Amino acid sequence: MNDRLAGALRQTFDEIADAGPPPQGLARAALAGARRSRRGRVGGAVALALCAALASGVAVSGLGEEGGQGGQGQAGQGGPPLNAPGDAVVMAYSGVRDLAVEDGSPAFNYSLLLDRATGKYERIAYRYAMPSPDGERVLVAVGDNSAPHPSRVGIMNRATGSVRWFPDIPGTVGDGVWSPDGKRVAFRNTSKSGPITALVADAETLTSDEVPLPDFREGDVRMRWTPDSAGFAITLARSPDEATAAQASEVRYYGLDGKQRHSLPVPDASFTAAPAFSAGGQLAVSGPKGGDGPLEVAIVDPQSGAVHSRFTLAESGAIVDWVGEAHLLVRTFGRQAEQLKLVGLDGVVVKELTPPEDVFAQQIFVGPADGLPDSAADLTF
Repeated sequence: MNDRLAGALRQTFDEIADAGPPPQGLARAALAGARRSRRGRVGGAVALALCAALASGVAVSGLGEEGGQGGQGQAGQGGPPLNAPGDAVVMAYSGVRDLAVEDGSPAFNYSLLLDRATGKYERIAYRYAMPSPDGERVLVAVGDNSAPHPSRVGIMNRATGSVRWFPDIPGTVGDGVWSPDGKRVAFRNTSKSGPITALVADAETLTSDEVPLPDFREGDVRMRWTPDSAGFAITLARSPDEATAAQASEVRYYGLDGKQRHSLPVPDASFTAAPAFSAGGQLAVSGPKGGDGPLEVAIVDPQSGAVHSRFTLAESGAIVDWVGEAHLLVRTFGRQAEQLKLVGLDGVVVKELTPPEDVFAQQIFVGPADGLPDSAADLTF
């Protein structure tokens, strides 16, 4: 898959959560076209997953919409402090297309969850799987918001496999993201006619409250929890017209009451990706999204926006998460293969990893590597 196609698909994944259902027959035609034009196993998997999402109208991303990246992994958000390299590991590859199933609906996607005892990934029958910051629970989702496959979101007990399902989360919302303290789950709720809101659910009682976001408009889709779990941050990015790429202007902070608390400028209009916070409160901004060029990253002051460091990688890509306070895990999309790269804040690549064969995950979630057997050393970074 070439850079531009891969980037276009990822950008489309990012935008599906805000799109309404497609015209009748569009998804069917797109699916047929994807089958004709993309015979490669991995490329075909991405294309079919995209078309199926169009067919169902399901939101393929949650609060943090970076298609293919975790919204906030445990490495940087609420887990134990990590010092790279060797202290972190991919805990879950979430939303993997099943190549053995012809139907490309997200309802047939699965996830890979790391078993700490064996150091191997186990396949679980959920199209979304985000481990909690403490690793004891997993936020899971099934379905594609259709009559045959209704959407449900729940919390799985990691030890027993039992799931408690949220009773009142609409099927049209994203899959949700854990707060860094592990006490809440936030869902982004986009209505075709009403305002954009966030649903914030209690992880114990499974009850949820709607948070009004009066300043949000179409295009403001890059939300993240702040490190203190007290609110959200977004990258404000909008397109002046359909032919122009989105331009970023600022990062805004909101409380759980929906009121704006603070804002700071982004270094460049191409920095349209979601803000990425470390557990210690450092902030990384990046862009462009969608594979339109090499990934550029800036570490900025979370209050003023002043740039502390800035670097550019050779490939397009996106930030997955922080690993401790001195490294970022970045997902890059080269011509031949997708890679995970552990990068210092000076842009130096410390380690490279390749995801499992034939696995293109919609999200990747990171956590601490403690307790893994020696046989899993190649998985750590």
